[in-house]
Amino acid sequence: MTSLIVVYFSLVLARVATFVAVLPLLGGRDMPRTVKAGLAVVLSILWGSAFWDRMAISEWMLQTGVVPWLGFGIALGREALLGGLIGYLFGLFLMPARIAGDFLAQEMGLSFGNMVGITGEINATALSTIFEMLAALTFFSLDGHHVFLGVMHGTFEHYPVGGGLPTLAVPQLVAGATAVEEWGLMLAAPVAFCLFLTTIVLTLLARATPQLNLYTVGFPLRLGVGLIALLLLLPGIVASFVGVFSRCGQLLAGIL
Repeated sequence: MTSLIVVYFSLVLARVATFVAVLPLLGGRDMPRTVKAGLAVVLSILWGSAFWDRMAISEWMLQTGVVPWLGFGIALGREALLGGLIGYLFGLFLMPARIAGDFLAQEMGLSFGNMVGITGEINATALSTIFEMLAALTFFSLDGHHVFLGVMHGTFEHYPVGGGLPTLAVPQLVAGATAVEEWGLMLAAPVAFCLFLTTIVLTLLARATPQLNLYTVGFPLRLGVGLIALLLLLPGIVASFVGVFSRCGQLLAGIL
């Protein structure tokens, strides 16, 4: 009985620990390892005690003596794969904000100043970091962390610990990754349109006055227009995050 409890808790910990490690807001480089480890242990105890009676008993668990390592290793890998996949899916919630920030930073000429993002990305631009911070604050203000815990709680109900591999909708997963790219470009579209109009104006000025140095005038002008457009359109961009989160939630429900 003692060995069965140890095996069960190890499987629960494998699922929860990989979920915490892959989750963007918790698995970043800036998050202390002790915090991540403590959170994984606490959540494992919580869910392990709640779903002890739903554990899928396999034949190798009932054998006396030493637990067969082959079956335990396969079950451990299954739990780690499932937890990592759930964490990756929740990473799609912040992916559109990062894509929009990277695209606008490249168009405004800010891609040269890279920094460490809030999700641990070393080569994150300043705009992508700002967009991710706004998206994360909006997500938490909408009680999105309850969605994290609720979905993870649901996986223990639908995919009991020690059971077989779940049947996930892989085509929907691939289509979701593609849709996230589209949503990120749509978030950046209003500011990108302003930058496009600025480029047209600069082209007309260059044709009217050939002595105008397009690089000297164009770079600060595009940067200024982009910053002003971001300031004026920021409320609409933040409101668009809500729609993106809703679509990501529907995508997550379709995959799981």
